[in-house]
Amino acid sequence: MPDTQTAAPAASHSPSVEDQIRVLQDRCLTLETQLSNVDSSQSDLRTEMRHEIASLRSEIEALAKSMESSNRQINSKLDRLFGARAVVTAAITLLTSILGSGVVHLAVSIGK
Repeated sequence: MPDTQTAAPAASHSPSVEDQIRVLQDRCLTLETQLSNVDSSQSDLRTEMRHEIASLRSEIEALAKSMESSNRQINSKLDRLFGARAVVTAAITLLTSILGSGVVHLAVSIGK
């Protein structure tokens, strides 16, 4: 069965997972609409369309899980990055505080 709807190729980059999911959902909806119009006497075609719809739904679920997993990994890396940034900021603050106190102490000692 020829595709009635195809996604236009991206000119500058590959489509995002959200775009892929959206295209698959649109294709699935199109097939479901066509299936509702197929005569019940064409059982082979109905079976084939149901199989393709199930396959598309499985692919959508797999992409959604993949996207969720990627988001979790990114969030984990961001959490570690922000934690490291906080440690560096605290160390710099402590160091400048110690150096500032030392300079004040040195200035007071020299001034006496």
